[in-house]
Order: sequence, then structure tokens, then C-alpha cells
Amino acid sequence: MELFGGCCENRDLKNVDLQRGERPPSEEVEPRAVCGVGINFRADKTGALFVSSLIPDGPSDQTKQVEVGDVLFEVDGRPVHRASLGHVSSHLLGPPDSKVVVCFLRKGEMVNVTIARKPIPNLMSVNRLQKPAGEGT
Repeated sequence: MELFGGCCENRDLKNVDLQRGERPPSEEVEPRAVCGVGINFRADKTGALFVSSLIPDGPSDQTKQVEVGDVLFEVDGRPVHRASLGHVSSHLLGPPDSKVVVCFLRKGEMVNVTIARKPIPNLMSVNRLQKPAGEGT
């Protein structure tokens, strides 16, 4: 299941009268940019979010400080360990070029990383880990 949230721009159609299904004549339809940190997360069975991959050349990838397997712990000093995606997204997403301090748990140690948010399509996805058939609970 993929979940996405937030955007960094709002469109103002400025008093355009449209019939249902019509598009403004001068408005090109393009995907809205999502401003975030460029991390794909997975949730383990406890609900903890961990880094499953980094968006290539995304903000987190460019810091060279975030690693696959890091467990999300805090965002700007706010606890988000085992928090819902909506709660986490509300803190990770923000205006372009704004900075966010993300704290990860890595091999028993806390690691703080400052990341500048950038427009990234399909920013966040969270999947529940599923055990292969035949494995116990």
C-alpha cells in the first residue's frame, strides 16, 4: 500500500467557472510536487518505521548520512517512533528548502541528520512487513 501526503504549492484558479470534468483552458495539468526528505519507509510488525530505500539524488541521499535500516525516532525533536504515517508526514513534509532535523536509531545509537526539503514525486510509501508463507507468527 502506498500512501502519499502533502504538497508544496496550492493552485489558485482565480474565479474560473468550470463544468464538472472541465479543465481551465490555460492551465496545464501536471503532478504537484511533494516537498520532503526523499526516504521510502517500511513499517515492521510493531509499527516502527525504518528506511527501506532512499530516493536517488534526493535530499537524504545527498546528505550521505541516512542509511537503509535506520529506524525513524524523532522529527524536529518530536517523538514519532511507531507513530501513524499521517503524524509522521505532517512533520517530515514542508515548504521547499526548509530544513528538518530527523533522528534515527541506528545500531543502538541515535543519529541526527539535518535535511533540506525538496520537491519529490511519490515521496513516502509505507508497507507492512509480511511473513512468507510457512513462517510462524
